[in-house]
Amino acid sequence: MFRIFFQMAKSTGVEQELITGLKEVLDRKRGKKKLPGRRRELPAPAPEWSARAIKQSREGTMHMSQTEFAALLNVKAPTVRAWEQGLNVPSGAASRLLQALETDPTLAEKLTA
Repeated sequence: MFRIFFQMAKSTGVEQELITGLKEVLDRKRGKKKLPGRRRELPAPAPEWSARAIKQSREGTMHMSQTEFAALLNVKAPTVRAWEQGLNVPSGAASRLLQALETDPTLAEKLTA
């Protein structure tokens, strides 16, 4: 069936692209050609933050109040307070943002600009 189509189709423009695409599909199905693969190394899970490390990052690296720090992280001030008292821990996304801010303190300026 495909052979008839290939013979009947004009070899110009869109038709030629279709023929080429169908041939590639058949080659892949028959194992003659493999799909190009992309490999991307996934990052390690976000680190866990201790109450002391969060407070040290906020005060020492960021030089921010709890309210300012909460606004930067898009959380409420009581959430930051709970983290710093060890009553709660940051979520994975918040931990990743804390990691990024600790690695590059200028990121805070970029996020608030």
